[in-house]
Amino acid sequence: MLRVCLPPLPPFLFAALVVSGLASKALHIALHIRSLPFVYFILFSPTLVLPDLVVIAVTRLLLQFSSPETRLQWISTYIGGFLSLITWGASSIQFGFFMQTGAEVAWAASNSFLSDPAAMKILLSGITTVSAAATALGLVAFLVHSRLYNFTGLGLQAIRDLCVGSLEARHSIPTFSSKAWVASANPQSLRRITVAAAACVSLLFLELVRPSVPYDHLSGALPLTLLDAFRKTSATVDSCSVAANPFPFGLPPGFQTNSSVADPWSRPAWLPQNPPAGFSRWHLSPEERLRKDNTSACGNPQGKLFDPKNDPLKISNLGGEVLEPLQKAFKDHSVHVDHVVLLTLESGRKEVFPMQQGNYMFDALLDSHRKYKQDQAIDELVRLTPVAQMLTGERATDSKGQQVNLSHAQWQDSAKEGMGGINIRGAVTGSSLTFKSLLGSHCGVHPLPVDMLEESGLEIYQPCLPQIFKLFNEVKSQANSTNTSTNALNYPWKPVFMQSITDDFDRQNILNDHMGFEETVVRNNLRSLYGKYRAQGDEVNYFGYAETELRPYLRDLFDEAAKNKTRMFLSHITSTTHHPWGTPDDFPEEQYLGNQGDVRHTQMNDYLNTVRFVDGWLGEVMSMLDEAGIANKTLVVFVGDHGQAFAEDDEAVTGTYENGHISNFRVPLVFRHPQLPRIDIAANATSISIIPTILDLLVQTQSLDERDSEIASALLPTYQGQSLIRPFVPAVERHPMEQNYTNAAIHARYSPEEGPRVQPVWNFGLINAGGSMLSVTTANDPYRLVLPIKDGFEYTFSHLLDDPGERKRMKAWTLKDLIKSVKPKYGDEAAAWLQDAEQLGKWWVVEQRRIWGYQES
Repeated sequence: MLRVCLPPLPPFLFAALVVSGLASKALHIALHIRSLPFVYFILFSPTLVLPDLVVIAVTRLLLQFSSPETRLQWISTYIGGFLSLITWGASSIQFGFFMQTGAEVAWAASNSFLSDPAAMKILLSGITTVSAAATALGLVAFLVHSRLYNFTGLGLQAIRDLCVGSLEARHSIPTFSSKAWVASANPQSLRRITVAAAACVSLLFLELVRPSVPYDHLSGALPLTLLDAFRKTSATVDSCSVAANPFPFGLPPGFQTNSSVADPWSRPAWLPQNPPAGFSRWHLSPEERLRKDNTSACGNPQGKLFDPKNDPLKISNLGGEVLEPLQKAFKDHSVHVDHVVLLTLESGRKEVFPMQQGNYMFDALLDSHRKYKQDQAIDELVRLTPVAQMLTGERATDSKGQQVNLSHAQWQDSAKEGMGGINIRGAVTGSSLTFKSLLGSHCGVHPLPVDMLEESGLEIYQPCLPQIFKLFNEVKSQANSTNTSTNALNYPWKPVFMQSITDDFDRQNILNDHMGFEETVVRNNLRSLYGKYRAQGDEVNYFGYAETELRPYLRDLFDEAAKNKTRMFLSHITSTTHHPWGTPDDFPEEQYLGNQGDVRHTQMNDYLNTVRFVDGWLGEVMSMLDEAGIANKTLVVFVGDHGQAFAEDDEAVTGTYENGHISNFRVPLVFRHPQLPRIDIAANATSISIIPTILDLLVQTQSLDERDSEIASALLPTYQGQSLIRPFVPAVERHPMEQNYTNAAIHARYSPEEGPRVQPVWNFGLINAGGSMLSVTTANDPYRLVLPIKDGFEYTFSHLLDDPGERKRMKAWTLKDLIKSVKPKYGDEAAAWLQDAEQLGKWWVVEQRRIWGYQES
């Protein structure tokens, strides 16, 4: 009979805690060691493991067992065993997460996932690597459990004997003379006491003098750090302290600081009596507006309600003329926009929309092939996204320098030569978390800098596109109770949202409702027995189905828009390009990377196959518009929600979660219309420019009636983004008020005596999950700062002209240390820019909390 020899439970549990805790600490330090000064690290390293040693000692005492057993001993054993299992599990999760992404788990954000059933599927997707890590840690614990348990026990006993022996020695002496006690003490015991006291004093001294950043963060020990998961902490300072956080560079003369109080507020003439949600700040009476401002922001004089007159970062280009190529098309009245489609590309990296030579990602893919196979690899890669080539006008070339033949594409562009729409090169996302990104594209607002979609419980501070279209409908219904006009300008708008995956994740269904969508088609519709069309295939990832399951719903919607006198606004999110990058069973997968069997290329190859799948789906959508006969009257906007980092971009960290790499931020942005001239615009814009551009296009193409055009024109200047049918303004000159300067270095750079200050367009991007780090760039500078907005994260600088792929990023735990590294290489200008970026970033974080009216509960 085979007998399995199991270790005694308390020694094994104790060994599991020690092995797991110390392994987790080693991983934690290793992930940050490059940014630690070597001498300081060696000096303070004993303090980093001190909390772990305390946890180990306490757990060893709890797991002490002896005979006879008592109830107290059982209780302590249960407590010690619980701590050991928790530590073992948490360490396994950390190693599993690291093996998947190269990053570490932030326990403070984990409670948002654990409380969301849909999010749990994301966590369970990594169960294989977590199980492997748990097995490895358990095996090591099994091998060392006996010796480790006994050795630690002997050590604690020696400490006890040392302390007890010294006390007994003191109390055995009749006099309290220190000389007498020393004379009577055992020399060996005295030496031990002296060494122990010196060690304790040294540790205490190092603990007191070490810098809090980053050593407090690095010294955190399991299972104590798990408490962060149950503690809801603010990512910024208290939202009531805005008065103590003025705009860092001063304000131009005459700039209003509280227009809602300084100016008498009057209800706009275009606003109907009962406007839809999203227009509350116009709908309030002057008394209600003032009261809401004062009570919603703790009495702060700036109030809560967003007012574009008070936005010191807003730079408008509405005073500029419409781009010259567009002027002729508008004068000829050849452009009509009856319908709007907003297509959001999940994990839509600009480098794959379209895939073409000449960027760092393409070069990285080629490097995976042997030299003699690279021409073949080029020809395969440039054929990956033919539809994206036609939509953007960015035609790829093959290994022979010839333009790629796109006859194999799912859809063929019928637009005339030189026509097709506006392609933006240089766009970046406002957040690498999908739903926070949607707030920019659908509502023209910046997201809230806290983890996950807390915005779903707050009022969005600008009207979203569905709400604007519903306002147009409300105005028409009041003007004409019965509408029999055959003019499309009088038809009602119908906002519809579609995706083939769940809308339960992170409260997306609530967000959709807040944005104004009354009709949605999501996974529940595709699975329902009572749904109009049920899904025919299997789910491709933990969120839901492939986009092709929406085909019949889209056909019906497009046919209705063509025949039933409605104006369609469709928002559709693709999802197949989301991790784990699965495709339908009947979709043929290709091998795009070399080095067959190299594990590090597997994820990138899976992603590229889903990119090809989605490119084909976009072709289907465009073909359905053609078939319905509405393509020439439909504006289709393509935008990526965020990018996706892989090992080919950064060997250290992959994915989007708490990863500030630039590959997670560059996204495509295209305004497609077959009657618009083909225009390429280089602009470091974000998705907050989408609504201003759409409204401007609707007005300029006379695609709205007189009343709707008046409303759109009035709304246009209230949005923070610029209209991209006019020349993009990357910076303006402003004269700062000298008395508002608080930083000597900035004062020296922008002194009024030296003339006006150039204020650039500042782009801010939240890094998934939203409350830890902020990406800061400007439209007229090549610099980029990843700014930590809570403890435990590093400052990161990159020069995007010198290093477009961010292979040589510079990191430090403080801005001062980062500037010391940046200044010798990039000069005083880069150093001054970093100071500006940090101050603006910190100001922006607090300002967003005020605008959103967000306060921790």
